[in-house]
Amino acid sequence: MDQNYKDTILDNLTKAENILIVVSKTLGYDGLAAGLALYLSLIKLDKNVSIVAKAPTVGDAQSLYGVDKIGRAEGIRNPVVVIDNAVETVDKITYFLDKTKLKVVVHPLPGTQEITQDQISVEYTSAPANIIFAIGVDNLYDLRSEFTHEQEISPEAWILNISNLEPSQKFAQIDVVNTQAAGVSEVMARMLQDLALPVDEDIAYNLYSGVRASTNNFSPNLVSPISFEIASWLMKFGAGKTSLARRAKEPFLPPDISQDFFEKTTAVPKSTDWLKPPKIYKGSKSVSGENKG
Repeated sequence: MDQNYKDTILDNLTKAENILIVVSKTLGYDGLAAGLALYLSLIKLDKNVSIVAKAPTVGDAQSLYGVDKIGRAEGIRNPVVVIDNAVETVDKITYFLDKTKLKVVVHPLPGTQEITQDQISVEYTSAPANIIFAIGVDNLYDLRSEFTHEQEISPEAWILNISNLEPSQKFAQIDVVNTQAAGVSEVMARMLQDLALPVDEDIAYNLYSGVRASTNNFSPNLVSPISFEIASWLMKFGAGKTSLARRAKEPFLPPDISQDFFEKTTAVPKSTDWLKPPKIYKGSKSVSGENKG
Protein backbone atom coordinates (compact mmCIF):
# COMPACT_ATOMS: atom_id res chain seq x y z
CA MET A 1 0.00 0.00 0.00
CA ASP A 2 1.30 3.43 -0.94
CA GLN A 3 2.64 5.38 2.04
CA ASN A 4 0.38 8.37 1.29
CA TYR A 5 -2.70 6.16 1.55
CA LYS A 6 -1.42 4.57 4.73
CA ASP A 7 -0.90 8.01 6.24
CA THR A 8 -4.38 9.14 5.16
CA ILE A 9 -6.12 6.11 6.66
CA LEU A 10 -4.14 6.20 9.89
CA ASP A 11 -4.66 9.96 10.25
CA ASN A 12 -8.44 9.52 9.96
CA LEU A 13 -8.33 6.64 12.44
CA THR A 14 -6.39 8.72 14.94
CA LYS A 15 -8.91 11.57 14.79
CA ALA A 16 -12.05 9.42 14.81
CA GLU A 17 -14.17 9.22 17.95
CA ASN A 18 -16.85 6.89 16.57
CA ILE A 19 -16.29 4.18 13.97
CA LEU A 20 -18.91 2.10 12.19
CA ILE A 21 -18.25 -1.15 10.33
CA VAL A 22 -20.91 -2.12 7.79
CA VAL A 23 -20.79 -5.64 6.33
CA SER A 24 -22.88 -6.13 3.20
CA LYS A 25 -25.81 -8.48 3.74
CA THR A 26 -24.90 -10.15 0.44
CA LEU A 27 -21.72 -11.54 1.98
CA GLY A 28 -21.65 -14.80 3.86
CA TYR A 29 -19.27 -16.22 6.42
CA ASP A 30 -16.19 -14.68 4.78
CA GLY A 31 -17.59 -11.14 5.05
CA LEU A 32 -18.71 -11.64 8.64
CA ALA A 33 -15.29 -13.01 9.60
CA ALA A 34 -13.57 -10.00 8.01
CA GLY A 35 -15.89 -7.49 9.67
CA LEU A 36 -15.54 -8.99 13.14
CA ALA A 37 -11.76 -9.18 12.77
CA LEU A 38 -11.65 -5.47 11.95
CA TYR A 39 -13.96 -4.71 14.89
CA LEU A 40 -11.73 -6.60 17.34
CA SER A 41 -8.64 -4.86 15.94
CA LEU A 42 -10.06 -1.33 16.22
CA ILE A 43 -11.32 -1.97 19.75
CA LYS A 44 -7.69 -2.46 20.72
CA LEU A 45 -7.06 1.14 19.64
CA ASP A 46 -9.53 2.26 22.37
CA LYS A 47 -12.02 3.50 19.77
CA ASN A 48 -15.81 3.53 20.01
CA VAL A 49 -16.67 0.91 17.38
CA SER A 50 -19.99 -0.54 16.23
CA ILE A 51 -20.65 -3.20 13.62
CA VAL A 52 -23.74 -3.73 11.48
CA ALA A 53 -24.10 -7.08 9.71
CA LYS A 54 -26.60 -9.76 8.83
CA ALA A 55 -27.55 -11.84 11.85
CA PRO A 56 -25.23 -14.87 11.94
CA THR A 57 -26.47 -18.43 11.80
CA VAL A 58 -26.08 -20.59 14.89
CA GLY A 59 -23.10 -22.30 13.27
CA ASP A 60 -21.44 -19.00 12.40
CA ALA A 61 -22.05 -17.66 15.89
CA GLN A 62 -20.31 -20.68 17.37
CA SER A 63 -17.27 -20.42 15.12
CA LEU A 64 -16.32 -16.71 15.17
CA TYR A 65 -15.18 -14.30 17.84
CA GLY A 66 -17.12 -11.10 18.51
CA VAL A 67 -20.54 -12.12 17.15
CA ASP A 68 -22.23 -10.80 20.29
CA LYS A 69 -21.21 -7.26 19.28
CA ILE A 70 -23.17 -7.20 16.02
CA GLY A 71 -25.81 -4.47 16.00
CA ARG A 72 -24.83 -3.09 19.39
CA ALA A 73 -23.90 0.59 19.62
CA GLU A 74 -20.68 1.07 21.54
CA GLY A 75 -19.32 4.15 23.28
CA ILE A 76 -20.97 7.57 23.27
CA ARG A 77 -24.72 7.70 22.68
CA ASN A 78 -27.00 10.72 22.31
CA PRO A 79 -30.05 11.06 24.61
CA VAL A 80 -33.37 11.73 22.86
CA VAL A 81 -36.41 13.11 24.69
CA VAL A 82 -39.57 11.35 23.47
CA ILE A 83 -43.07 12.82 23.94
CA ASP A 84 -46.12 10.68 23.22
CA ASN A 85 -48.93 12.17 21.07
CA ALA A 86 -46.70 15.15 20.27
CA VAL A 87 -48.58 16.08 17.08
CA GLU A 88 -51.79 16.59 19.01
CA THR A 89 -50.37 18.13 22.18
CA VAL A 90 -47.08 20.01 21.56
CA ASP A 91 -46.95 23.58 20.28
CA LYS A 92 -43.21 24.26 20.54
CA ILE A 93 -40.02 23.42 22.46
CA THR A 94 -37.71 25.92 24.18
CA TYR A 95 -34.70 25.44 26.44
CA PHE A 96 -32.47 27.42 28.81
CA LEU A 97 -29.56 26.91 31.19
CA ASP A 98 -30.22 27.02 34.92
CA LYS A 99 -26.69 27.19 36.35
CA THR A 100 -25.25 23.85 35.20
CA LYS A 101 -28.59 22.30 34.26
CA LEU A 102 -30.15 22.32 30.81
CA LYS A 103 -33.91 22.63 31.07
CA VAL A 104 -36.18 21.83 28.12
CA VAL A 105 -39.64 23.41 28.16
CA VAL A 106 -42.45 21.68 26.28
CA HIS A 107 -45.25 24.15 25.42
CA PRO A 108 -48.66 22.49 24.89
CA LEU A 109 -51.02 23.51 22.12
CA PRO A 110 -53.67 26.05 23.22
CA GLY A 111 -56.80 24.32 24.45
CA THR A 112 -55.08 20.99 25.16
CA GLN A 113 -54.33 19.46 28.51
CA GLU A 114 -50.88 19.80 30.04
CA ILE A 115 -48.33 17.16 29.12
CA THR A 116 -47.96 14.66 31.93
CA GLN A 117 -44.80 12.94 33.11
CA ASP A 118 -45.91 9.55 31.84
CA GLN A 119 -45.95 10.96 28.29
CA ILE A 120 -42.24 11.80 28.47
CA SER A 121 -39.39 9.29 28.18
CA VAL A 122 -35.72 9.23 27.18
CA GLU A 123 -34.16 7.04 24.50
CA TYR A 124 -30.59 6.80 23.31
CA THR A 125 -29.22 6.76 19.79
CA SER A 126 -25.71 6.20 18.52
CA ALA A 127 -23.52 9.20 17.85
CA PRO A 128 -22.72 9.74 14.13
CA ALA A 129 -19.73 7.81 12.86
CA ASN A 130 -16.62 9.73 11.85
CA ILE A 131 -15.37 6.77 9.81
CA ILE A 132 -17.37 4.08 8.05
CA PHE A 133 -15.66 0.88 6.95
CA ALA A 134 -17.87 -0.59 4.23
CA ILE A 135 -17.09 -4.28 3.61
CA GLY A 136 -18.22 -5.74 0.29
CA VAL A 137 -20.67 -2.89 -0.34
CA ASP A 138 -21.38 -2.19 -4.02
CA ASN A 139 -22.80 1.34 -4.01
CA LEU A 140 -24.03 4.20 -1.83
CA TYR A 141 -27.66 3.06 -2.00
CA ASP A 142 -26.71 -0.37 -0.64
CA LEU A 143 -24.67 1.28 2.11
CA ARG A 144 -27.61 3.44 3.17
CA SER A 145 -29.99 0.48 3.11
CA GLU A 146 -27.93 -1.20 5.84
CA PHE A 147 -28.83 1.58 8.28
CA THR A 148 -31.89 1.94 10.48
CA HIS A 149 -33.84 5.18 10.89
CA GLU A 150 -31.73 5.87 13.98
CA GLN A 151 -28.50 5.66 12.02
CA GLU A 152 -27.74 7.94 9.12
CA ILE A 153 -24.62 8.59 7.12
CA SER A 154 -23.21 11.91 8.21
CA PRO A 155 -22.07 14.08 5.27
CA GLU A 156 -18.83 14.51 7.21
CA ALA A 157 -18.20 10.76 7.52
CA TRP A 158 -15.07 9.40 5.87
CA ILE A 159 -15.79 6.14 4.06
CA LEU A 160 -13.35 3.35 3.26
CA ASN A 161 -14.56 0.47 1.10
CA ILE A 162 -12.93 -2.95 1.43
CA SER A 163 -13.74 -5.62 -1.12
CA ASN A 164 -12.49 -8.28 -3.50
CA LEU A 165 -14.88 -6.92 -6.15
CA GLU A 166 -14.89 -3.58 -7.94
CA PRO A 167 -17.89 -1.48 -6.78
CA SER A 168 -20.39 -0.47 -9.45
CA GLN A 169 -20.36 3.08 -8.10
CA LYS A 170 -17.69 5.28 -6.56
CA PHE A 171 -18.99 6.10 -3.07
CA ALA A 172 -15.96 5.94 -0.75
CA GLN A 173 -13.03 8.28 -0.26
CA ILE A 174 -10.68 5.29 -0.56
CA ASP A 175 -11.27 1.81 -2.00
CA VAL A 176 -9.07 -1.05 -0.83
CA VAL A 177 -9.80 -3.59 -3.57
CA ASN A 178 -8.07 -6.74 -4.73
CA THR A 179 -10.08 -8.56 -7.40
CA GLN A 180 -7.54 -11.40 -7.44
CA ALA A 181 -8.27 -12.30 -3.81
CA ALA A 182 -10.49 -15.32 -3.17
CA GLY A 183 -12.51 -13.40 -0.60
CA VAL A 184 -12.72 -10.25 1.47
CA SER A 185 -10.91 -11.79 4.46
CA GLU A 186 -7.76 -11.95 2.35
CA VAL A 187 -8.10 -8.25 1.52
CA MET A 188 -8.78 -7.40 5.16
CA ALA A 189 -5.77 -9.36 6.40
CA ARG A 190 -3.47 -7.59 3.97
CA MET A 191 -4.88 -4.21 4.99
CA LEU A 192 -4.28 -4.91 8.71
CA GLN A 193 -0.80 -6.06 7.80
CA ASP A 194 0.00 -2.96 5.73
CA LEU A 195 -1.36 -0.56 8.36
CA ALA A 196 0.24 -2.46 11.26
CA LEU A 197 -3.11 -2.56 13.07
CA PRO A 198 -3.45 -4.83 16.13
CA VAL A 199 -3.74 -8.57 15.49
CA ASP A 200 -4.12 -11.22 18.18
CA GLU A 201 -5.13 -14.88 18.24
CA ASP A 202 -8.88 -14.18 17.99
CA ILE A 203 -8.47 -11.73 15.12
CA ALA A 204 -6.12 -14.11 13.31
CA TYR A 205 -8.55 -17.00 13.80
CA ASN A 206 -11.49 -15.04 12.35
CA LEU A 207 -9.50 -14.05 9.28
CA TYR A 208 -8.05 -17.53 8.80
CA SER A 209 -11.58 -18.96 9.02
CA GLY A 210 -12.76 -16.45 6.42
CA VAL A 211 -9.95 -17.34 4.05
CA ARG A 212 -10.63 -21.03 4.52
CA ALA A 213 -14.36 -20.50 3.84
CA SER A 214 -13.81 -18.38 0.72
CA THR A 215 -11.44 -21.03 -0.72
CA ASN A 216 -13.61 -23.99 0.30
CA ASN A 217 -10.98 -25.24 2.73
CA PHE A 218 -8.13 -24.30 0.38
CA SER A 219 -9.55 -26.08 -2.66
CA PRO A 220 -7.00 -26.04 -5.53
CA ASN A 221 -9.45 -24.46 -7.99
CA LEU A 222 -10.14 -21.52 -5.66
CA VAL A 223 -6.93 -20.96 -3.74
CA SER A 224 -3.99 -18.86 -4.91
CA PRO A 225 -0.47 -18.49 -3.50
CA ILE A 226 -1.53 -15.23 -1.83
CA SER A 227 -4.14 -17.22 0.12
CA PHE A 228 -1.41 -19.45 1.54
CA GLU A 229 0.81 -16.45 2.21
CA ILE A 230 -1.94 -14.74 4.21
CA ALA A 231 -2.84 -17.98 6.02
CA SER A 232 0.78 -18.52 7.00
CA TRP A 233 1.00 -14.95 8.34
CA LEU A 234 -2.16 -15.46 10.40
CA MET A 235 -0.86 -18.70 11.87
CA LYS A 236 2.15 -16.78 13.20
CA PHE A 237 -0.31 -14.75 15.29
CA GLY A 238 -1.78 -17.90 16.82
CA ALA A 239 -4.86 -18.57 14.68
CA GLY A 240 -4.55 -22.27 15.43
CA LYS A 241 -4.10 -21.83 19.19
CA THR A 242 -7.55 -20.45 20.01
CA SER A 243 -10.24 -22.42 21.80
CA LEU A 244 -12.43 -22.34 18.69
CA ALA A 245 -9.60 -23.80 16.61
CA ARG A 246 -9.16 -26.65 19.06
CA ARG A 247 -12.91 -27.34 18.97
CA ALA A 248 -13.12 -27.34 15.17
CA LYS A 249 -14.40 -30.60 13.68
CA GLU A 250 -12.08 -30.34 10.69
CA PRO A 251 -8.32 -30.34 11.29
CA PHE A 252 -7.14 -26.76 11.76
CA LEU A 253 -3.73 -27.10 10.19
CA PRO A 254 -1.87 -24.30 8.43
CA PRO A 255 -0.60 -24.75 4.91
CA ASP A 256 3.07 -25.20 5.77
CA ILE A 257 4.16 -22.95 2.96
CA SER A 258 5.96 -19.66 3.41
CA GLN A 259 6.49 -16.74 1.02
CA ASP A 260 10.08 -17.89 0.51
CA PHE A 261 8.77 -21.28 -0.59
CA PHE A 262 6.69 -19.68 -3.34
CA GLU A 263 9.54 -17.49 -4.50
CA LYS A 264 11.77 -20.55 -4.84
CA THR A 265 9.34 -23.09 -6.27
CA THR A 266 6.80 -21.25 -8.43
CA ALA A 267 7.48 -20.30 -12.00
CA VAL A 268 5.14 -17.30 -11.87
CA PRO A 269 7.01 -14.01 -11.35
CA LYS A 270 6.47 -12.19 -8.08
CA SER A 271 5.07 -9.21 -10.01
CA THR A 272 1.97 -11.05 -11.24
CA ASP A 273 -1.47 -9.78 -10.27
CA TRP A 274 -2.23 -12.30 -7.55
CA LEU A 275 0.85 -11.25 -5.56
CA LYS A 276 0.13 -7.52 -5.82
CA PRO A 277 -1.26 -5.73 -2.76
CA PRO A 278 -4.81 -4.36 -2.94
CA LYS A 279 -5.32 -1.46 -5.34
CA ILE A 280 -6.07 1.79 -3.56
CA TYR A 281 -8.27 4.43 -5.15
CA LYS A 282 -8.57 7.85 -3.57
CA GLY A 283 -11.83 9.73 -4.13
CA SER A 284 -13.31 13.09 -3.22
CA LYS A 285 -13.08 14.64 0.24
CA SER A 286 -16.69 13.91 1.13
CA VAL A 287 -19.62 11.85 -0.11
CA SER A 288 -22.96 13.61 0.01
CA GLY A 289 -24.91 12.23 -2.91
CA GLU A 290 -25.37 9.39 -5.38
CA ASN A 291 -22.07 9.85 -7.26
CA LYS A 292 -21.62 7.69 -10.27
CA GLY A 293 -18.31 6.00 -10.78
